[in-house]
Amino acid sequence: MGIFTRNRDDDVVTTDGRDDVLTRDRPVGSDRVVEDRRGDWGGPPLVRALFTLLGVAAAGLLVWLAHYFDLTSTTEFWYAMGLIAAAGLVLGLSQLFGGWTKWGIPVMSPGVFLFAFIPTLIVVGWVLLATQPDGGWQQNRFSGWSGDLGITGFVNDLGMFPAALALGLGVVFAFSFDTTGPRNRELVDRQRDVVPDEDVHDYSDDDGAVPTTTTPADERTIVRDRETA
Repeated sequence: MGIFTRNRDDDVVTTDGRDDVLTRDRPVGSDRVVEDRRGDWGGPPLVRALFTLLGVAAAGLLVWLAHYFDLTSTTEFWYAMGLIAAAGLVLGLSQLFGGWTKWGIPVMSPGVFLFAFIPTLIVVGWVLLATQPDGGWQQNRFSGWSGDLGITGFVNDLGMFPAALALGLGVVFAFSFDTTGPRNRELVDRQRDVVPDEDVHDYSDDDGAVPTTTTPADERTIVRDRETA
C-alpha cells in the first residue's frame, strides 16, 4: 500500500511505489479548461454571423417602418423614436444570442444597467423631450431647464439627430444583458476524479519531517510491517 504525498510547487499528488499520478484539483479559474465549441452548429463564428445578419435585417425593417410617421407630429415623433430604439435593441441582442458573451441563458447585468443605461436614458430622454415638436409633453419645461443650465446649444445640436440617439439608447439597453455561460463539461469530468483532501498528505515546513497522514491505524501497521520486512 502506497503513501500519498503532495508536491507544493505543482500540486501533483504521487504514490509511493506506484507508477500512477493523480492530479489534485486547483481552484476554479486558475486552470480552467476552455471547452472547444468549434464543432457546434458549424462553429461560433458562423452562428454569430447568422444572428448578426438576422439582427441587421430586423433592425432595417424597424427603421423602414419608422419612416412612415410624421416627425412634425408629437405623437408620431415618439412612435418613430420607439421603433428606432427597438432597432438598436435588436442589433445588440443579435450579438448576445449569437454567442458573443459565452453562450448560456441571458441575464440582466445590474452594474451595466445602473451605471451605463440609466445615465444614457436620462441624457437621451432630456434631449428628445426638449427638441420634440412644439407643444409636446413637457417640451417647454425641459427647454427652460436647458436654458437655465446654459446647455441649450448642446441640447439643440444633439437634437438634430434624434434617430441616432434613439438607436444608441436601444443598443445600450441590450448591453445591459449578459450570459452565464455553460458549465464546462471537461471541468466537471475532471472534478469527479479529484483526490479528496483527507487522502492527501502534506509535508511540514521542517526539513526531514515525516509527512502527515490520515491513514487508519490498522493500515499504518500493515505499511510499517511491510517496510520492516
